Amino acid sequence: MKRQTRFVFSLIAGVSLCWLVSRAESGTTVQLRYAFPPDRTNVYNLSIEVQGETGREAITGNFIVSPRALTTNLTAVSVRGQLRPKPMAGPPMAPFYRPGGVMPLMGYVSGPPIEGRELVIDARGHVVRAAGELSLPIPLGQLMASLFQEFPAQGGSSWEDEAERFVLDEPMLQGPGAAFMSQPGGYGYVPYYPGRAPVGALAVRQKTKLDVTAATDETVTLNKSLSLESRMSTGLEPRVSATGTGQVVLERATGWPKQVELECKTVVVTEQLSRRSVLKLRWQLLEGPEREAALAPPRPPAENKVAPEELSKLVEQLKSEELYTRQSAARTLETRSLKSVTPEVLALMSNLAADRDEAVRHAALAILAEHGTKEQVPLLLKALKEPNDGELRVKVAKGLGRLGDARAAEPLADLLATGQTDPYFAHGVRENQVTGALIQLGPVAEPAVLALLKEKNIETRCQACAALKQIGTRKSLAPLKELTTYPSKDLSEAAADACRSIQARIEK
Repeated sequence: MKRQTRFVFSLIAGVSLCWLVSRAESGTTVQLRYAFPPDRTNVYNLSIEVQGETGREAITGNFIVSPRALTTNLTAVSVRGQLRPKPMAGPPMAPFYRPGGVMPLMGYVSGPPIEGRELVIDARGHVVRAAGELSLPIPLGQLMASLFQEFPAQGGSSWEDEAERFVLDEPMLQGPGAAFMSQPGGYGYVPYYPGRAPVGALAVRQKTKLDVTAATDETVTLNKSLSLESRMSTGLEPRVSATGTGQVVLERATGWPKQVELECKTVVVTEQLSRRSVLKLRWQLLEGPEREAALAPPRPPAENKVAPEELSKLVEQLKSEELYTRQSAARTLETRSLKSVTPEVLALMSNLAADRDEAVRHAALAILAEHGTKEQVPLLLKALKEPNDGELRVKVAKGLGRLGDARAAEPLADLLATGQTDPYFAHGVRENQVTGALIQLGPVAEPAVLALLKEKNIETRCQACAALKQIGTRKSLAPLKELTTYPSKDLSEAAADACRSIQARIEK
């Protein structure tokens, strides 16, 4: 699935937010502490923009923040949301990495969903624990931490912080952030594997200054400025440096950040080149209709079926001598559902199942898989061997399962044994589409599935156990019981589970 990336975090923060404001001749003195009222769910819009020498790029998304009391002085805040590309004026950013430039933001969109991220902060916003935080391009820091500012121990109208931090060196250029290697998914998280390219970290000195510029009964406004320089230099210049300015608006009554804005300039100087980038980060608390829209459940997808009259036109286009016309009709038929299919259409698709054009051939086979009869089973069995198209094979497997023809048992089992089924096969999914198709065939598929228990691949054998759990008879009990003592926990548990289900069916 091309999917857009989903994030789920847990954030720990101090229970009480204490605003002590006094007017003095020297200015406004404010003491700030975090609190998160447990009865309120907030929604923020996050946008990140990059302007580099190769173009512009932006991502955006809404994040729902829901707190719950953890202890007397700690609160757990769960955050869920999605990032997606944001249209930008001007030339788009190059889709590939350029040395010295910011990594493409699409990495934050296309990465797999990650669960269980956690940030621990005290009442002042000081980070004491980070698990799974997502590092952003230098110097934006980390995703969730960028929503919360660290406050001083004592009240004041201005305060500064200077700290030694670490950022990822070329080619990542992300941070500051401490946990760069903790979880896969998204830039900044590169799990170890043999042959992985080494990633370096640079020590940098970061200075941050916050000034109270306004304090009303409703909000407190802070101006923020930061600078960052790496200890390592290239010639007379820091290898990585950055400056930034922004504004933070906090709600006084609730303690929630209302708005966080930051605009930064980053310079990278390597031995071969120098590059400059402008980055913008903005958190905005959503209210009114925008908040309600973000909290509303997703709408069901619109009907995407082809009406009979439209189908007639597409069928005629498939008979055209113009290749582009035929391909366009084929793509429409493959991506949309048909309300009904006549015997004439099935006959045409049967002929097109051997077409030399791949787009036309695949569209015909997809329609036969969804609407075909047992007459088309030989064509579908042949399509299981279609090279370099796992998605089509999955559709065909589902179609064969729907038809319930015993001739499909061994070819489906062979397909399961090869692992060329769907993109999730290698990720521990116990019941993929091919396994489901074998289950639909019923007990007639038992001999073919039993043969899979002798395969060397553990995942294939687990898939076979999952199928036998549904369709196995007394014949399956002995070979399954042999596997209940297998050293692999996954396989032994799958075999034991299948045995229990089969035994329960026999005893009924």
